[in-house]
Amino acid sequence: MADTKLAISVIVIAIIVIGAAYFLARGGGGAAETTSPTPTTSAPQTTTAPAATTTSAPAQTTTQQQVTVIKIGALLPLTGDLATFGKANKEAVLLAAEDVNKYLEQKGANWRIEVQVVDTATDPATAKDRFDALYQQGVKFFIGPMSSAELSQIVNLIQQGYKAVVISQSSTAPSLALKDTVFRFPPPDEFQGKVLAKLYEADGVTHVIIVYRNDDWGSGLAGFVEQYFTEAGGTVADKIPYDPQAANFANVVEQIKNDVENLLNQGVPAEKIGVELIAFEEAANILELANNYDVLKQVKWYGSDGTALSQTVIQSPGAAEFAATVKWKNTITFSVTDKTGEVFCKLKERVGYTPDPYSLIAYDAVWVLALAIEKAGGPGASVDAVAQAVPQVLQEYVGVSGKIVLNQFGDRAGSDYGIFEVVKTAGGYEWKLTEIYRFETDAIEPVQGNPLSCG
Repeated sequence: MADTKLAISVIVIAIIVIGAAYFLARGGGGAAETTSPTPTTSAPQTTTAPAATTTSAPAQTTTQQQVTVIKIGALLPLTGDLATFGKANKEAVLLAAEDVNKYLEQKGANWRIEVQVVDTATDPATAKDRFDALYQQGVKFFIGPMSSAELSQIVNLIQQGYKAVVISQSSTAPSLALKDTVFRFPPPDEFQGKVLAKLYEADGVTHVIIVYRNDDWGSGLAGFVEQYFTEAGGTVADKIPYDPQAANFANVVEQIKNDVENLLNQGVPAEKIGVELIAFEEAANILELANNYDVLKQVKWYGSDGTALSQTVIQSPGAAEFAATVKWKNTITFSVTDKTGEVFCKLKERVGYTPDPYSLIAYDAVWVLALAIEKAGGPGASVDAVAQAVPQVLQEYVGVSGKIVLNQFGDRAGSDYGIFEVVKTAGGYEWKLTEIYRFETDAIEPVQGNPLSCG
């Protein structure tokens, strides 16, 4: 009996020692930076972070060296008013992470990035909570959020002492032009206001009715449209703010109709009247209602970066029909380089529809952030060092969204703009790039061919 007990004791001790050795070999789990053996090359996995669903693009390597993983949070609207934009942007940041990690592996670097995508629901409070949850886990580098209202919440936290580098691919509100560690890679809306005024002028429009979301972004862009259009000699006939959370937009469309009829009764020709709709995807509901009025089909309609390439619009029969009938023109920052087509077509294949230009900027944002981390020293780099490296990286970097030149506030100084319209095809409705505003020449020109063909 004594020999049996001794043998059992030896076996138990051996098991404990082996188990402890295995656990130590696996390493501990950090949040922002972890050291682990070779990560797997499996497909992205879905995990659950505190109060948020997180999709991660795992770091990849084929070597046996110890690899440090730097986590990047991607705050994207997978639901809510910008959902179709968020889905394309999600695929863009995951694709960029794959490409960055291939680059790092080829260089023999001992670190990789891992992008964690969380849903902000296009809601400022949710964006703040998701940012805070990732930050408390140790994440210090972020892509997004997309809307200015969401980004303003993150800016507030940084002003309160949070240390993070944030790159938004689509926030444009001038109120967020601040000197901080937040960078915005589209031009601010002051520039888009100039482009829209230029577009009205090119189309022969002399009177504009501005309809806009009554939030910081909508009212800000509406103000710049009014400023630059009136400076160019145009007339703003009316400004109609609306609550984007309203249950019904019938009163908004009725007011547009009345304004158009009043201008026609004053002798203003229909072809000289424009309606500027500054909206997110609730635009589909407004256009559906507008489709019921023939008088609204006689005038010219315009949109902005909040609606350009919206899938909700072309999936709503009445909205799509109306948009195609009036040749609804939407502006959005857009440049084409020799790298654009390949990434654009990969994203289109992944999401099943035409990705918006902001997804291309999101792809560039991941690359710039990774290169800035590399320039600042890699895994041990401080937030301040990475923030200082971002403008340095951009001096040489030319990505899929064109050359990015920042102003004194860390925002893009200007860019070309694509002008997209809804067109009817044999298979339904789709968005088509019809014109481009050239930043260099300050002129609008028609598009020759299809620079985004994926044939």
